[in-house]
Amino acid sequence: MNSLTRINPSGILPLSVSKWLNISCRSVQLLTRLRYVDNCDNASRTTKYDRPYCIKLYKNKKVAKCGDVILIAHRGKTFKALLVSNRLPSKTLPRYDTNNIVLLNDKLEPVGTRIKGPIPAALFRKEKKFSKVLAIASKFL
Repeated sequence: MNSLTRINPSGILPLSVSKWLNISCRSVQLLTRLRYVDNCDNASRTTKYDRPYCIKLYKNKKVAKCGDVILIAHRGKTFKALLVSNRLPSKTLPRYDTNNIVLLNDKLEPVGTRIKGPIPAALFRKEKKFSKVLAIASKFL
């Protein structure tokens, strides 16, 4: 039995509570676990139990969306990363299975030389800022 059926024996949650649970589980907020999609050194050393997590959102919002720069922590060090896809459904972007990031340096350039997963075509709107990320990507949605 999971915790939801212990709270509510019928297993049916009110609509407002179920909406809140879905959004909070899928969105990228503080302490959300992430996945690398580039071939940087940190990505090769990542295991199932040692994944990077979000520690700061640079925009003053509670939820990060696709194309936002966030601060992550991995193995006791902090890095900047670009959120390229997330699980939060939206009208203009496809919903992905995982929250994916590309590692950036201080000049907001990608550290890796190849991106393994698909990148949403909505990042073309921010082309000037992340043109190098789009140049090393091979698949677009």
